Amino acid sequence: RGLAQDSCSFFSTVLDSTLGRASSGGIMAGMPGIEGLSSRDQHAVMTHLNEMTLQENMNMYNNLVERCFSECITDFRTKTLGKGEEECVKRCVQKYMSFSSRVAQRFQEKQQQMAK
Repeated sequence: RGLAQDSCSFFSTVLDSTLGRASSGGIMAGMPGIEGLSSRDQHAVMTHLNEMTLQENMNMYNNLVERCFSECITDFRTKTLGKGEEECVKRCVQKYMSFSSRVAQRFQEKQQQMAK
């Protein structure tokens, strides 16, 4: 395995530990009006939402890896990350996830204000 594969594996591990493994149970409860749809339409809506969520998560992951890799990985002479690089990646992932969470929270607050 090369440096890029090792780095991606490390980024995945850090991201998983930062995010946790939360499930998306109860998503339909947060969607008023969906219960009025036929089961076929509910399935279509949920499939589309799952695809959009997957795409959004992949975009976030790719942006995270690109940003933290560019910022933290400086030594390409070995295939493993140095201690300083590992710490930098951990900090970068935590900051990125905190920022993303805060933006999502603010967006949700704005949506609720607009709904009133």
